[in-house]
Amino acid sequence: RVPLRQGGHKKIQLISQDFPWAFDIGLESSTTERSVMCLDVLTMLHTALQCPLSDTEWGAATEDKHASLIRVRDCWLKMNPASRRKPLILHVDWLGSCVAFGGLVKDEMFARRRLLLGVREPLEMWVVRFQS
Repeated sequence: RVPLRQGGHKKIQLISQDFPWAFDIGLESSTTERSVMCLDVLTMLHTALQCPLSDTEWGAATEDKHASLIRVRDCWLKMNPASRRKPLILHVDWLGSCVAFGGLVKDEMFARRRLLLGVREPLEMWVVRFQS
């Protein structure tokens, strides 16, 4: 198992310019790990992106985003007709065709703009990049 970084942190937050969510990753107190591992990031990101879009998220999206989300979902269902995926719109559909993990970067300026006013900054904030 590989730590996300040397002298790592027990709690990080993932944000992206490609989606509107912030995902927190924290180690459970029962774990023997000393910091967040690379596999923890990939596993959590995959799990979070497989969640259905909520009514609030759908309502906050623009009409153009609605059309894009429906197009992506329908395309995926056509390409995978034997899939057991329900015809829901998932978080991953928000990414359009840029669904390949492109890495994590530090972008302090974006992180400050993205942080909700009045919320204390987490110990470590990483920006997720995606590519097609």
